[in-house]
Amino acid sequence: MTDNLFVLDTHILLWTLLDKSKLYKKEVEIIKNAQQNNKLIISSISLWEIAMLASKNKIRIYSKTEDFLKEITDIKGLNIHQIDYRVAAESVSLLEEFHGDPADRIITATTKLLSACLITRDTKIINWSQKYQMKVNCF
Repeated sequence: MTDNLFVLDTHILLWTLLDKSKLYKKEVEIIKNAQQNNKLIISSISLWEIAMLASKNKIRIYSKTEDFLKEITDIKGLNIHQIDYRVAAESVSLLEEFHGDPADRIITATTKLLSACLITRDTKIINWSQKYQMKVNCF
């Protein structure tokens, strides 16, 4: 399992930081192991999603948004994958059955390009991934 790269969906990242009780025990183990092995990744779009959620008061964070986001970028063992030309192109080439949320498209494209495993509870992504054989939840 340590050979895999693991991408966290935004809600999983938030639960890891703000409310671990929402995570399955296996998710906690995988995240901890991946972080220790420097194989834990988020898409940079997750930082934007968190900023949007905070600005709309949909999440409660313990500091100013900018400070909270900076703390995320400083987490040891957590790598931030930037949106580059490959991610952008892949995100719009996902088949039509994939839903329209641009952040989910970018996170999924990132996962596919890295041949990683996405940790998510998003049923739309999970259902799509089963049809198109993308690695999801890997436990």
